[in-house]
Amino acid sequence: MAALDQFAFVLFSPKSSGNVGAAARALKNMGLGDLRLVAPRDYDPRAAASMAVHANDVLERARIFPDLAAALDDRTLVVGTTCRVGPYRGEARALRAAAPVLIGQSAANRVAIVFGPEDFGLTNLEIAQCHRLITIPTAPDYPSLNLAQAVVVVAYELMLAAGAAGAADVPVAAGEFASAGDVEAMHRRMAEALVAIGFLPAENPDHLMLTLRAMLGRGGVRPRELDILNGIARQVRWVAEDGAATLTAKRASGRKLR
Repeated sequence: MAALDQFAFVLFSPKSSGNVGAAARALKNMGLGDLRLVAPRDYDPRAAASMAVHANDVLERARIFPDLAAALDDRTLVVGTTCRVGPYRGEARALRAAAPVLIGQSAANRVAIVFGPEDFGLTNLEIAQCHRLITIPTAPDYPSLNLAQAVVVVAYELMLAAGAAGAADVPVAAGEFASAGDVEAMHRRMAEALVAIGFLPAENPDHLMLTLRAMLGRGGVRPRELDILNGIARQVRWVAEDGAATLTAKRASGRKLR
């Protein structure tokens, strides 16, 4: 299924090499093959291979990245996984409802599914780099899945959704979103601009920026929209730092502002 070729499964700081191998096997079971590891801990290729069984080709193609931003740089839609609740995780969608939407948007976008480490999952810092969140409904008494289990469940739902992609109710993206790296750079510019005008506190800008990131992530940011947002950030910072007097003089003289 061509749609599945658009998906990369990103394991952030996995703790168990066995889980990496089991994740590779799960991807091959479901027709996926792009596995990415971010700063794996004590990674042992032999232990991973013993769990991959007949999916060693997926494991051998897996790429290792030093940080999450590098692993996501070529992606245009980044989806984080979470089983936790919190102020920045309230909009996580159930996997079964989200999978058809992601398959539809993969027609024009390169999608990353990000999984956190086995011991504590994705922190808010990693969640901030995700455009959307999904969750796997489980029994409330023990909601946390093993990493490889979570990978196989997500991969399975995507495979099912890809098989049903011809259905009339599967939404298709209108166009490609901006790359994750470019969107991340825009968020940094916007945070700097909002700090410059005093809207964000310099000592803790991330608090409100996480909400802003979530707002922008709902619909995705397209290249033209990214240009506009970058322009706003640059102009706000210019006015805050030394441009206010220039603007006042232009207005007083009747000259055009741009």
